[in-house]
Amino acid sequence: MNQRERNSNPKENPCHICGSQEFIWGRSVGGTSDWVYFRPDGGWPGSGEALRTRKCRYCGNVEFFANTEY
Repeated sequence: MNQRERNSNPKENPCHICGSQEFIWGRSVGGTSDWVYFRPDGGWPGSGEALRTRKCRYCGNVEFFANTEY
């Protein structure tokens, strides 16, 4: 198994800043409490993916993930 396969699940990856594995999971919201989306260049409204986020309990680093199954 290569490094990319082994660490493909964000729940199994430590914080990239401090190495902690203690997180608060949630979602990012815009000014009107809507989801924040990733849309590739050339995409159109409705073609994006809702972003999930996690915040490190130790250092406060916040990371975004496009796969909402996490």
